[in-house]
Amino acid sequence: WLMQAGVFFLLLIGAVNLVNLLLIRASGRAKEMAIRRSMGASRAHVVRQVMIETLLLTSVGGVLGLIIGAWGIRLLEVLGADRLPLGAHIAFDGWLALIGLAGAVVLGIGIAMPIAWFNLRSHLANALQSESRTGTINRATQRLRHGFIVAQIALAFVLLAGAALLGLSLKKAMAVSPGFRSDHVLTGECTVSWDLQRERVGIVDRLLESIRQQPGIAATGTITNIPLSGDSGKTAVTPKGYVPPPGQSVHGHYSYAVHGEYFSALGIALREGRFLTSADSHRAERVCVVDEDLARRYWPRGGGGGALGQKIALGDEKDDAQLFTVVGVVGAVKQAALTEAQGQGAVYLPYAYRDNESIFIVTRTSQRPEAFAETLRKLVRAAHPALAVDNIRSMDTRIADSLITRRSPALLAGIFAGVALLLAAIGTYGVLSYAVAQRRREIGIRMALGAQREQIGAQFLSLGLRLLAAGTILGLIGAWLAGRAMQSILFDVPTLHVATLFGTALVMTAVSLVACLIPARRATKVDPIEALRAE
Repeated sequence: WLMQAGVFFLLLIGAVNLVNLLLIRASGRAKEMAIRRSMGASRAHVVRQVMIETLLLTSVGGVLGLIIGAWGIRLLEVLGADRLPLGAHIAFDGWLALIGLAGAVVLGIGIAMPIAWFNLRSHLANALQSESRTGTINRATQRLRHGFIVAQIALAFVLLAGAALLGLSLKKAMAVSPGFRSDHVLTGECTVSWDLQRERVGIVDRLLESIRQQPGIAATGTITNIPLSGDSGKTAVTPKGYVPPPGQSVHGHYSYAVHGEYFSALGIALREGRFLTSADSHRAERVCVVDEDLARRYWPRGGGGGALGQKIALGDEKDDAQLFTVVGVVGAVKQAALTEAQGQGAVYLPYAYRDNESIFIVTRTSQRPEAFAETLRKLVRAAHPALAVDNIRSMDTRIADSLITRRSPALLAGIFAGVALLLAAIGTYGVLSYAVAQRRREIGIRMALGAQREQIGAQFLSLGLRLLAAGTILGLIGAWLAGRAMQSILFDVPTLHVATLFGTALVMTAVSLVACLIPARRATKVDPIEALRAE
């Protein structure tokens, strides 16, 4: 919904901009339309002409938009469209083209209505009077044009502030520590078919040993679900003797099976006790490792230091012989997402106690991780002909991919905000330029009577700044409402972020000043003699 809102705002800004520019054009053709009416042209004829001209503009714009949209599919692929949920895809097809063209037609009809209304109000006497006295301005039309500029600035402000909030949220998410070291780590997903479940521990032992023998390998191990893979289910965990508080049920925590030197490969800190090793899969004793979040939850004395030697049950297991003894406490790791809440808790079991068809191989190497990818494929095939490995990526890449749902909206919102700024600047420039041209005779008379050029320029600059101030005030209200609507998707960012609003106001002011200064400077260059002679 966020991107749909951004597209709607951008469409609205574009429509308002086009209406404003067409109103300026209609003002210049007021005499022509009035003469047509006086010579017998019907209202329907005037409306039809306006409709045709406007629909031609919006249709050409729609076709160009479809061309850009077809090219933009490639941009979406770069932004992560290839990682959409199973069965979902983004494609450019005929239905999309028809919807786009239909939207352009509907938009054209909507834009044509105020233009047709303006032309139907043009009378020959008024048009001729306006032509003879260029300084005379239709106040209602002027207020309408100024209102459109204020609306453009306000909408652009909301888009820019929203993009800034998303960018700040992304920055905060990227700064979160995942609880492990991702540098120089290569990962790959290996499928162990159900036919090999009985001998899977021995196969993985041989595979890890062959990886260790390769030059530059510091540590290697496996886990059933790698952090930030998007697949992190929870299991009910019950410490022996634990009774949930009244009204609460047993908590669910992350549960994984590890083998080899998984913790060392990812650089996960050991807080107390020891790591699990491959030997634990071959022992009769059922042992496990828990993270510090789970230890603090159930054994808070000493900050979770009482976890060693405790026994826990997974699921609804009641048999004491099936309980796992805690032999180590490790640092907490972000499992589902970097932005997940603290205190999720995790239990790590020996690989022999979890029947998973898929495991992730995690290898720390002194070389560039991607350089070891082909060697990893060969070693997996050599370990057993039925094994296969895919989804080979560095851990740094996995972290970056886990942020794709935040990075893509932030980038697209930034693009939308940039286009909105450009449209707002064009609209402001167009209205002020028209005001200068319309009041050229007045400017010439004032200069002839002694007005300074700086006074003339300041008058138009002041007009632009008043429009900017009104748009900014409305934009601040809109940005606050947008921030509240985005609250659920922002991470560690308040909905009313003063620095963001202040920065947005500065950017809007700078862009609007540029758009205002050019027409204001043009007003100071008016030659009084030429202006009066032209009249």
